[in-house]
Amino acid sequence: MGKKALILILFLIPLTLKAQEVYEKVGSFFQREGYVVKVEGQKVVVDLGKDKVRVGEEFDLLREGKEIIHPITKQVIGKEKQVVGRIRIEEVQDNFSYARLIEGLAKEGERIKLRVENLCFQGKEETFFKLKALLPELKKEQPCSYTIKELEDGIGVEYRDSPVAFYSAPRVGKVGMEKANLEDINLLGKSRLLLSLPSLPLSADICDLTGTGREFLLVLFSGRISAYELVKKDIVKRFDYSLPAGVPVGLQCVKIGDGKEDFVLVNMVAGDSASSLILKGVGDSLVPLIRNVPYLMGVLNKEKPRETFIGQRYNLRTGFGQSVRLSLEGENLREIGAFLAPRGFRIDSAFSFEDYLVFTDSTGRVRVFKRDGEVFSTEEGFGGSYTYVEIPLEQGKMNFVFNPRGTQGRFLDFSFALVIKNHTGVVQRFLDILKYTRGELFILSEKRKDLVFLKPLRGSNFEETIQGVLTTKDGRILVITGRTGTLTIQNRGDVYELELRAL
Repeated sequence: MGKKALILILFLIPLTLKAQEVYEKVGSFFQREGYVVKVEGQKVVVDLGKDKVRVGEEFDLLREGKEIIHPITKQVIGKEKQVVGRIRIEEVQDNFSYARLIEGLAKEGERIKLRVENLCFQGKEETFFKLKALLPELKKEQPCSYTIKELEDGIGVEYRDSPVAFYSAPRVGKVGMEKANLEDINLLGKSRLLLSLPSLPLSADICDLTGTGREFLLVLFSGRISAYELVKKDIVKRFDYSLPAGVPVGLQCVKIGDGKEDFVLVNMVAGDSASSLILKGVGDSLVPLIRNVPYLMGVLNKEKPRETFIGQRYNLRTGFGQSVRLSLEGENLREIGAFLAPRGFRIDSAFSFEDYLVFTDSTGRVRVFKRDGEVFSTEEGFGGSYTYVEIPLEQGKMNFVFNPRGTQGRFLDFSFALVIKNHTGVVQRFLDILKYTRGELFILSEKRKDLVFLKPLRGSNFEETIQGVLTTKDGRILVITGRTGTLTIQNRGDVYELELRAL
């Protein structure tokens, strides 16, 4: 690493830490608590002054209940808390405030906590994700009682359309040196096992099936789709959906309709060609919307799903063929024009990163295009997974293997893509038996305009294969892995969360 890059990184890290402090201050704003110090009828005095409270804000009155005892240690680990009333601030002094009791009863010594009925955000996606981690109730809909606004020089908070708080953000000045990029930073990926899967996963994606922001991890298996809800740091199994006859080879969740909910694209091969389907969520289940789609489908850019909805012909004799643009209109799927795909294009692994189109071709090379020009290509093979269809031959059979799709992410203020490389074993190269030795993640990012680089992510080696890498709306990275044994019952997989750190 050059000295200028190192100096700039050391300069940027304190700024990033200060930016995180701003987010934490915003989070603390909504965790304000205090005590009732005096009660006179409907008039309540609280110990929060002008630096802690604003006129018009409301607080819940909390009363402690029974002790919570740990069943093993028998120690008291807390007390139950019950909301017994509500007050509204009417007059603010330096060290205390007067409030009006508007619901329930108040007693001296009772704890009060800020009441946040709804909380909205206006600003960039990156900032939303960072604040969402601190404020799970944060949403983008309008209007709300509280609104967090990202401004040019900081973050402001409004209460019922009136400004009530502002937190300045650190600014990066001109330091007279080249901008650093991720090529200058050694990143470490630290994985944590979240869930063991009962059978071999073929593909997966993160879905908002209801349009309400609830995130589901949908995992594609050989004959079904399993839905797991992401609940804070936990993963809870919700339901299974049985697939029709055919060989499933891919799954993606995309907002291709008029509403806020995701539709589920399930790529399948039946007979000797593509026969896919589109599903939608209804309650705690999936129902088919369109069957027997003669394409393998995908959305290249999830931020522009309807503009980048692509279908590609596929059959066992010729592999991937012509690509078209698709549109979902009600319950009808229409071709709306040709998609001028680069040579070697495959929809199974294709996705957009910034202004680049990224995919793995049939030779296993990762290829990166910008508009009509190829800007990067690997020499070694990256393709492969445990997702395949069998092609019958006159003598025996051959496996046609599908490639997993990468994902986008962010670290500090850098944008990047993660690309999957699965390393084949000796038996696969000589006997055409699918067996991998390990899966690995590579970072794809921009060095400067129209110049990208690809480098391995340290610590990202997984046993056998990576069948999918996904990013949640709050920026968490999930890795879906698979492994096979000599017997079918030994096939299984795992779900990991990947944390990035700078070395």
